[in-house]
Amino acid sequence: MKQGRTGDAEPASRSEQELLSHDAHASDRQAIRNARPILPAAGQARARSPIAVTAWIVWEHDGLDLIDTTAEAWAGHDVLVGIRDTRWPVLGVWLAAQDVRRR
Repeated sequence: MKQGRTGDAEPASRSEQELLSHDAHASDRQAIRNARPILPAAGQARARSPIAVTAWIVWEHDGLDLIDTTAEAWAGHDVLVGIRDTRWPVLGVWLAAQDVRRR
């Protein structure tokens, strides 16, 4: 076992994490062409628990990308899906319901 701080044992295989600046991936950023505007909070309904979905993301430069993710909320015909990608600066994007399918 690798020792970190006194009393904190970590497995030797755990990789070290590096703290990055807020703009570390700025050069990777792309718009999502099929992103929908955020609707007022009063019209949004949060999912009781995340719903497994596949989302169609159309990147500004990279084109179509199908990602397995979760639906977190919906508003009218739009769905908020989680996204963790250095090309997008936040952890979610609103998409038209037609771009999201349950898994």
